[in-house]
Amino acid sequence: MLSLRKKRESFTLLNTPVVLFILIIITILRIYSLYVSPIELSVDEAQYWHWSRNIDFGYFTKPPLIAWLIGFSTFIFGNEEWAVRLFAPITHLFISLVLWGTAKYAFGANSGKIAALIWIFTPAASLGGFIISTDTPLLLFWSLSLLFLLISLRQNSSFTSLFVGIFLGFAFLSKYAALYFLIFFIIWWLIYDRSTFLSIKNILIIFLTSFLIASTNLYWNYLNDFATVNHTISNANLSVITLNYNNVIDFLSSQFLVFGPLLFLLYLLVIIDSLFKDREITLLAMISFPIIILITIQSFLKIANANWAVTAYVGAALIISYYVTMTRSTIFKIFFNLGLFLNIAISAYILMITINGSFYPLNLKSNPLRKNLGFENLASKIHETFKEEKVSKIIFEKRGDISRFNYYLNKHDNDLENKIFIKTNSLIPGNFYESNFNYDLINKTKGEKILIVKNVPDITETNYNLNEIKFIKSITTKTVQNLKRTYYLYVGKIR
Repeated sequence: MLSLRKKRESFTLLNTPVVLFILIIITILRIYSLYVSPIELSVDEAQYWHWSRNIDFGYFTKPPLIAWLIGFSTFIFGNEEWAVRLFAPITHLFISLVLWGTAKYAFGANSGKIAALIWIFTPAASLGGFIISTDTPLLLFWSLSLLFLLISLRQNSSFTSLFVGIFLGFAFLSKYAALYFLIFFIIWWLIYDRSTFLSIKNILIIFLTSFLIASTNLYWNYLNDFATVNHTISNANLSVITLNYNNVIDFLSSQFLVFGPLLFLLYLLVIIDSLFKDREITLLAMISFPIIILITIQSFLKIANANWAVTAYVGAALIISYYVTMTRSTIFKIFFNLGLFLNIAISAYILMITINGSFYPLNLKSNPLRKNLGFENLASKIHETFKEEKVSKIIFEKRGDISRFNYYLNKHDNDLENKIFIKTNSLIPGNFYESNFNYDLINKTKGEKILIVKNVPDITETNYNLNEIKFIKSITTKTVQNLKRTYYLYVGKIR
């Protein structure tokens, strides 16, 4: 175990104005990268934008808060990509500030500044500061829940417990992964507390308040055949188990890139020790490390994405901020400094990628940026054909296509809104578009002309119930290096 000082902090990094200046400058640079970046919206981002056009308490695959955020920013600033993503860097700034306040309250002033710097420079925050995702609001409300929970533990206050419940409710409206917080918090309470610091009354306040806020989405699910809940269960789908050690290796390896290579090692070094400390540290450990274990098991049984355990690193940042200020170990401090500077370098490289739309100087055999380039150019050509051929509807066959093209075809005006659909052979909808914009379920008029957009030059009339179909043209755009993206346009008449 590490030798720790009990009462005074032994490590000073930077003074408060400098740390605050760093956080703000990094956020401004990330907002600038949104504005100048050539990288187009991802499939999920474009779909979230689509949701934001119709504000509701739930959607087919996710709770509603991501759509509310995007709806707010695009209402004010318009529908450009930077406006869709605007809350990404701003939210990570707020998370850093919340962690600053949390660590300062629990462990001291220096711990607060270190926690803020750890978070703002994690690869997760660096990439998450460019991409808007459901993790973005989840992490903010998770952090706020944790702050007020630590206050409640010291004060056993019903008032602060109320805020824990409020923020947990909004975390649930961001992403169902918020349930991890409640589950592992209750396990911690049963093991370490049992009304010693937090009464059953305040536990009930937390549960009832969070449930009251979450019930808006639960009621939406009830009205919509539990669409989001069923989709989430289907994603897990542990009834189809494929044991795979490679998935475990892939997931655990990815965590070094989520939190930072050296800081993740530091976290693993201290996490077991953390389970035997005082109530604040054991709580942070309990709502952090078990999440990584759980998702690792999920990766072994089926598959797990790198970001599925990202909430664990809120607690991880706070735990490391505690140890680095309290330890007597010079080696630990040196290792932390190296880890933080490595994360700063990674953060700078990610910023360069987002600004330039290039991995230079790396020359990747498979460039992931190719997936998010060229769609706006292709959309303009599809729009031209739509007008020239005087068709009434545009049909796509893949979620990845309809999501992005719907955004770029309606980005500046909405003349094609509700004229874009998806053709699927599946009887059970697998995504938002198959559920809400299914070509097979809409009313059609005999002789009506439709435009079909495919990424392969192959089509049959019978699939679309058409009298005749003709190939119009192929459209092509450059993505990265010498790679191109091509689509094939067909026009047919409804039988």
